[in-house]
Amino acid sequence: MLVGSGLFASSARAGDLDLEDDPQDAKKAEEPKTHAAADDMPMSPAPFATIRPHAYSLPECLALAERNHPNLWAARARLAGVHAQLDEAKYTPYSFWSANSTFGVLPRLGGTPFYNAVPRSILNQGLGSGYEPFLQFGVRGNIPLYTFGKIESIKRAAEAQVRFSEWDLEKVRQQVRIDVRRAYFGLMLARDALYIANEVLGQLNKAIEGTVRKLEAGDTSVEEPDKLRLEIYKDELNARVAEARKGEAFANAALRFLTGVQTAFDIPDEPLRRPTNTLGPVVRYLTAARLFRPDVNLARAGVAARKAQVEFARAQLFPNIGVGVGFSYAIAPSATPQNTAWIGDPYNGFGAGFAFGVEWGLDLLPKQARLSGAESQLEEARSLERLALGGVAVEVENAYAGAIEAKAREENWDRAEHRAKRWISNAQDAIDLGTKDERYLIEPLRSYVFARANHVQALMDFNVALSVLAQVTGWDAAAPQDS
Repeated sequence: MLVGSGLFASSARAGDLDLEDDPQDAKKAEEPKTHAAADDMPMSPAPFATIRPHAYSLPECLALAERNHPNLWAARARLAGVHAQLDEAKYTPYSFWSANSTFGVLPRLGGTPFYNAVPRSILNQGLGSGYEPFLQFGVRGNIPLYTFGKIESIKRAAEAQVRFSEWDLEKVRQQVRIDVRRAYFGLMLARDALYIANEVLGQLNKAIEGTVRKLEAGDTSVEEPDKLRLEIYKDELNARVAEARKGEAFANAALRFLTGVQTAFDIPDEPLRRPTNTLGPVVRYLTAARLFRPDVNLARAGVAARKAQVEFARAQLFPNIGVGVGFSYAIAPSATPQNTAWIGDPYNGFGAGFAFGVEWGLDLLPKQARLSGAESQLEEARSLERLALGGVAVEVENAYAGAIEAKAREENWDRAEHRAKRWISNAQDAIDLGTKDERYLIEPLRSYVFARANHVQALMDFNVALSVLAQVTGWDAAAPQDS
């Protein structure tokens, strides 16, 4: 038998194969070690440490990427900044308060406004006896009572901006997840290609060795071009091995960057498998996109923000009604208190009061122009929302068609691969019986490599197609959830 139940010919997957043991390897294993070799070995070998890389599964890679990817950190920072703006919108209308205080020393001041007992020149003297401390303190502020919706509209606009940033974070998260899935399935594809090449190269080496033996024995059933044909095919496979190793290096580097794990990183040594997801009707994914797609929800949040800005621009045409509140306290022991109602005393006294007031900016024409501009921006946001809904429907249908095509292609190549295995088995049996020579193996090997390579490519395409379908719908459950 050339091929057993498994594809891969490495030691990690040798249990899946039904390959013949190499007699040369068995002979080498049975040879005893020479004394010279034993003498070269150290009596007590020094211990050494090895770092065995951890095999990260797909869910682990996704979780690490969501925790470490720089774009997600940037999106979270933007969201935190928008939350700060929401807090500012909530508290700013009630923050028009101020306090002031003055303190120092004063000389003794006596008399009244009508009888001045202290000449003015005493205020300009240097420090001396009779100076005493003084203190002045005051607080004043405004409390809005009715603003015709200015406060509420600004708050709603800030809340819509928060929702916008939350869906922006979700959009970045979904992009990171599909990047991880592409790199993960790409790494599995590259390793599967290496296993395919190793398996077929082993069979080619046996065929070449058999052809060489027959040529050396003078067997007329084979010719020199037969050996050259096998060697050329071997060179082609070695070239494919180099391409697979390049793809493995690229995918590994991408995964290490996306997950943030730079050392001791690996993925499980498993073949690509058919996704367990069941494709439903396209209407299911269209509905999911209207509910979960970040672009649609971003457009909805933009419409809500523009509506709030229109309401704010309209409220700017009306006045603000509020209450002004203030109190002050001043004490100066060295100054004589003044009791005349019509004379202000800056040194001694306590006062408190409040008053209703109206503030109305009469620049109505510029405000009307700003209202027209806000209404135009609202109409633009509504048009973008319609565009998002229509564009998402196109993307979902295209992604769904791609998933259906990849599924059909994977199933057909799976059948072709199994047929090629049976062909190789029949050819190997004929060669073992002596009814056919080794050149009879080239065509089934080519068919098997072509079918198997296209099958693993279709498996990757199917997994990636489902991942793309999950991204364009915003419904992550539609993507493959394991390896």
